[in-house]
Amino acid sequence: MKTILIVDDEPKISAALEIRLKAAGYTTVTAGDAVAGLSRAVVCQPDLILMDISLPGGDGLEVARKLHTLPETAGIPIIFVTASKDPGLRAKAMDLGAAGLFDKPYDPEELLAVASHALGETSYFSRPNPCVTTASAAPEATEARPKKVLIIEDDRKIAMALALRLQAAGYETLIAGDAVTGVSTAARSLPHLVLLDISMPAGNGFTVAERMKTALPSPVPVIFLTASKQPGFRARALELGAAGYFEKPYEAEDLLAAVRQEIGA
Repeated sequence: MKTILIVDDEPKISAALEIRLKAAGYTTVTAGDAVAGLSRAVVCQPDLILMDISLPGGDGLEVARKLHTLPETAGIPIIFVTASKDPGLRAKAMDLGAAGLFDKPYDPEELLAVASHALGETSYFSRPNPCVTTASAAPEATEARPKKVLIIEDDRKIAMALALRLQAAGYETLIAGDAVTGVSTAARSLPHLVLLDISMPAGNGFTVAERMKTALPSPVPVIFLTASKQPGFRARALELGAAGYFEKPYEAEDLLAAVRQEIGA
């Protein structure tokens, strides 16, 4: 059973998270300030840390920097949560290699899905689609695993619609809702292809594409999606070696055809 350390100075938030995580089968440890968070991380060596950025007696980002320098905790993934609207926080979290960053109030199911990714487990979003009927519940041992597509899109409705369409076509899907989670999910899951929105809150699809080039062991094709009409976007996507470029609204079948052309069925 994996252990998650919750570092948050709001008892109600910590208690709610504990209940949700325990219901999902995790063991939890809590800390209410920066000093206690650092100490319990070293002593307990959890599998994952959920860390508030604004903490009594310290700063969650500084705690994370310290944890990265200690041999006992250097490899523990950290998901940050914050009530701050400072646009620079997301870039700082990304520089620290965060597994995710959530603005309060957040959707507990989305947090759980990202936690599952960070722990190397099957994500909520990559479980088989119950709406799709398969010929056999138990595939043959020799059957190839489905190709994996990572969708990095902040519009949840668009992301879910894409995931359902791709799952119906036989692909496994993963979803990330921001730049930080997108890079960390790509590094952990090693997808065969990425569908990447260019404009995201406090993020940029081009930056994500550049980060993935250094975070992944081998190049992964990227198809860019955008609602913007800026003429420079297409040129920048081509410079980054884009496998495709689609302006919203796009035809789902055209996008699916581009995915198939790039990574097969």
